[in-house]
Amino acid sequence: MKGLLLSGSLAASLLLSAASHAMPLSEYSLIVEKDYHHSSAVWGRTFIGGNMTTHGGEFGTRLGNDSSLPTLTVAGNIKGNTFNIQAGDIVYGGKLKANVSFNGGGSATDVGRKALKQERNSIVNELKQTSKTYAQTASNGQLNKNGNNTTFNYTGTANTAVFDVNASDIFFQNSFLQLDPGNAETVVFNISTQSQSMGFDFLAPNGINFGNGFNTQTASNILWNFYDAKNLDLQDLKVKGSVLAMGANLLSIGTIDGSIAAKSFIQDSQIHNYTFTPPSEAPLPASIQFMLMGLAGVLFARRLRKKKLQAQ
Repeated sequence: MKGLLLSGSLAASLLLSAASHAMPLSEYSLIVEKDYHHSSAVWGRTFIGGNMTTHGGEFGTRLGNDSSLPTLTVAGNIKGNTFNIQAGDIVYGGKLKANVSFNGGGSATDVGRKALKQERNSIVNELKQTSKTYAQTASNGQLNKNGNNTTFNYTGTANTAVFDVNASDIFFQNSFLQLDPGNAETVVFNISTQSQSMGFDFLAPNGINFGNGFNTQTASNILWNFYDAKNLDLQDLKVKGSVLAMGANLLSIGTIDGSIAAKSFIQDSQIHNYTFTPPSEAPLPASIQFMLMGLAGVLFARRLRKKKLQAQ
């Protein structure tokens, strides 16, 4: 029993340490590692690690003039048509070759590529590790299918409900998805898009519907972790929750109530400002869980040995 209690204590310490750091998807509505084609609107803040081509649109639709972070950060060049910054500022590292309308009285500042690339690398590495960690976290939820209806049920006591799903099993034409998260404060869907026998990139069909449990009240607590996607076309999929796809070229997505993080992105619909709220306890992959248990066992054995020596 003491060994198990010690293992729990060690795990809790590591979890609290991980949870103390703000996650990038909590700060930005959109994060792109490389190049980004912009149209439509991003309601929150945006970080682009490469170049941005704009076809018109706006950033910071629902932001106030908060100086804690720029509304738009681009490590490379900005080019294209006139676009709007509804509140806040622009920071960039390359060349600004597009007209900007600052409707909130902001400004654009060239801070150079070096510092922004360092920041990009830090953000990208953290998100890739987050995706990997969630993907290695054991599933504790249940998926129930009845024809076109799929319900995700969670009846456990942990803060985070985790579902392992193949994309083609739930994202098919006329599918209807529902969620019963129980007492979980965060829901993570680990979505595989790859066929082990053939290998393929995922193209979501039209006609996918989100029902009970998927709404603006729960959007900030839902994460869709496309951990193995390479070229991901979500077409008109109106996702409730954030999309984490750091290995993917994201070609399209419908209006989303959540954040997006991808390798590259062509935007054609609005990104609403429902940034991801991470759980109070960050997940641990199975490998780390076993490591902690092993460490706890070693420490417990040492404690017993010490007691035996003292008793002699």
